[in-house]
Amino acid sequence: MKTYISNNVLRKKEKKHIKNEIDKVYLILILVLLAFGTAMVFSASYPNAVKKFNDGFYYLKRQVLFLLIGLVLMYIFSNISTEIYEKFSPYYYGICIVLLIIVLFGGFSEGVAKRWLGVPGTSLSFQPSELMKLGIILIISYFSSRVKKKGFLYEIVIPGILLFLPCALVLLEKHLSGTLILVFIGLSLLFMSGISVKKMVITYGSVGIAGAILFLITNEYAMKRILSFINPSADILSDKWQTTQGLYAIGSGGFWGKGFFNSVQKFSYVSEPQNDFIFTIWCEEMGYIGAIFLIALYALLIWRGFIIAYKAQNFFDSMLAFGITMQVGIQTILNMLVVTDLIPNTGISLPFFSYGGSSLVILLFEMGIMLSISRKSRMIN
Repeated sequence: MKTYISNNVLRKKEKKHIKNEIDKVYLILILVLLAFGTAMVFSASYPNAVKKFNDGFYYLKRQVLFLLIGLVLMYIFSNISTEIYEKFSPYYYGICIVLLIIVLFGGFSEGVAKRWLGVPGTSLSFQPSELMKLGIILIISYFSSRVKKKGFLYEIVIPGILLFLPCALVLLEKHLSGTLILVFIGLSLLFMSGISVKKMVITYGSVGIAGAILFLITNEYAMKRILSFINPSADILSDKWQTTQGLYAIGSGGFWGKGFFNSVQKFSYVSEPQNDFIFTIWCEEMGYIGAIFLIALYALLIWRGFIIAYKAQNFFDSMLAFGITMQVGIQTILNMLVVTDLIPNTGISLPFFSYGGSSLVILLFEMGIMLSISRKSRMIN
């Protein structure tokens, strides 16, 4: 009887230290980024929309539709207990693996990479690699929180298989940027789980280098991008057209920018400006001051995400929040490095900004998970 009473007292004390409400600062940052991102999709896409579809609102209408779907999902999943996410982590990961295999045989291409699957009975499509970003986060968080055994098998081999199997499947799609993001997310999570950096460098480093060399040897287009990046005399009218026009957009914006909707480079200079290079149009219209402001917003979101991870009530929640935050951070940094010509052009979207239905919906689904984790955050002074 005494044990029962003392346990109940402990539970009541624990509940007092759980705030039981979402992180409002994090939510506000999400909504602000979505508002600016949606407005910029409209501005950047307008010339293309008129040219291709004779409807300047074409991309905006589709983006708003997916935004509303994503917001509904974010609300729903913010109210689901993280225990459910933990329970279904292996199933989600398994489904993603199956979808990645299916896309190799039944998927379709947009450009060189074969990475899309169509939704039966509709004109919609999605990239299984986008789903796998969350799949990697879930399965490594699940494994790290459940398996406490030590040794090479449990610390290196099994986590390595969980990480590099989907990476190999995505690489077979010729989706290099997606593979890099998965690798960075997975390695950061394994580091946080306590795996020795020395062991990871020796084992995973050799696997990664061998895989990268093999990919570059067998994929001429990827090698061409790297060579054009390191070659200062590369033809800017063909090999470096997109990157060069993006840099012109950033530079022409000056300090204050040309003003919303006043970009010149979006008129057939920057190809598909509403996608990966949307940050360059933002810089042209909003200037360097706007670029600093946007970078600050992302920095605040990432910082707040790490706070949610730190305050999470258990190890799984903490790893899950850390992984999602790293995904947003990695993707944001890589996108900005690409469009400023600091790394080779690999086609990475800017979270909350780049046009894209499935990627936006999945991102907001992840934001719902973050809000769910924040709901059970420990009250730490």
